[in-house]
Amino acid sequence: MTPARRATPSARSALVAAGLAGLLALAGLAGTAPSAAAAVVVVAALALGWPGLLLLPSPRGSAAVVGGAGVLAVLATTATALLDGGHAPLRPLPAVLALAVLGAFTHQMLRRDLRPRVVDGLSGAVTGLLVAGMASGWVAAASDASAGASTSAAAAAVAVAALAVALPVPRPAGALAAVVGGAAAGAGGALLAGAAAVAGAELGAAAGAVVVLVALVLAPLAPASRALPSLGRAAAPVAAAGAVAGLLGRVLLG
Repeated sequence: MTPARRATPSARSALVAAGLAGLLALAGLAGTAPSAAAAVVVVAALALGWPGLLLLPSPRGSAAVVGGAGVLAVLATTATALLDGGHAPLRPLPAVLALAVLGAFTHQMLRRDLRPRVVDGLSGAVTGLLVAGMASGWVAAASDASAGASTSAAAAAVAVAALAVALPVPRPAGALAAVVGGAAAGAGGALLAGAAAVAGAELGAAAGAVVVLVALVLAPLAPASRALPSLGRAAAPVAAAGAVAGLLGRVLLG
């Protein structure tokens, strides 16, 4: 393959994001436990790539904080969904995230490298663990009565929006394409699951908007030309869109 034909870092991240979204869609159709496993995969991808993407000090510790918070949030949401029949599965999430923030502070205090850039490391880890915690929303969507519609609509929208923001077009055009494409994909995903297309379009537009916002926030950061930062850039919008799938999806399609 010639260099001219190789995918750019943004294109690779978009393809990986679309793949993760597809995994979540299939897992959501299979049930709560498979959805939890897929969400853990997204969290792991985010944790591995996040420190390198933000150039955080003590990257291994930061990855452990982000990954631990995300996995704990997914497990707590899964347990609540299974034990409570799918009612309010995100109820333990605030407590989990609060505990994770304490873990981020503890990590900074236990560093043995003279603790340079403490503020950068702490703020980056806290931001990462919040994004990782949002991935538990995919489990909440899978535990709802309309799990097939919520996960299909939201995941399809995330996949299309991730590809749209990577198009070689001006940023406003890419953002518009992501939201419009997300709405169309959400409507299609909802129809395939036997739900209302209008509600799916609304959910898809919201998921597409989340992908656009995450892309805009991450754009000024370190170029994701290496494998792990590229993985973090791909997983971040997928994890963040879990909040839309788990909260808005239950309102529109529940």
